[in-house]
Amino acid sequence: MRKVLWVVFAAGLLSGCKKEEPAATAGPRQEAEAASEEAPGTGADPFDDSKPYVLTREKLDAYVSYQRTVQSAYAAVARELQAARARFQEAPGAPSAQGKGRLSESMKAIESKAELEDKARRDVGLSEQDVNRIGSLVMDVITQRHMAAMLDLSGELQKLEQMQARLKPEQAAELAPQIDAMRLRLQETEKLASVRKVHGDANVDLVLTREQDLMNNYQDMLRSFGGRAQ
Repeated sequence: MRKVLWVVFAAGLLSGCKKEEPAATAGPRQEAEAASEEAPGTGADPFDDSKPYVLTREKLDAYVSYQRTVQSAYAAVARELQAARARFQEAPGAPSAQGKGRLSESMKAIESKAELEDKARRDVGLSEQDVNRIGSLVMDVITQRHMAAMLDLSGELQKLEQMQARLKPEQAAELAPQIDAMRLRLQETEKLASVRKVHGDANVDLVLTREQDLMNNYQDMLRSFGGRAQ
């Protein structure tokens, strides 16, 4: 996950454009790669996850502020992309011309967002690697917590246990493996065991101290791109 957090949602809205004009996307991408090669101090991959990343309270607080700043940009980009799609769906003309025009407008919106992200990152004192590494950590924690809340594993487990209590002993025994599997899944989700293996206990515990703020940011992002927040 090398991109700044949430950029995948904007890219998803562009999927139609890429299918229509695949050749047109090569130019901007090559220009971006060339710019990265020419920029001083950017020779190394900024998202090098081969080494452990140590999150600090200061960096986490800065990242939460960074998220709030760029959230307005994501919402604006989503509106611009949707408006561009609507205009070119209604506009007369050859489909290829419409695709090029929509791609041009979309690329401008993405470039504007990238500039705001870069400024917001510098303003809070985070490096590009900080944003990428913290973003990966936060996304892993928050998406799993969000999914757990949506699935209501605790409630489902309770229903199964209540059902088991009403069954005959032989029937209850048949249901036991399913209950055990559900209980293990709930424990895994609540304790974030898989996330801790990747990011470390200290980093995950620190992120959880700002869970509500980060969850609010995540749900705002979902709303910006037409998703369903809980």
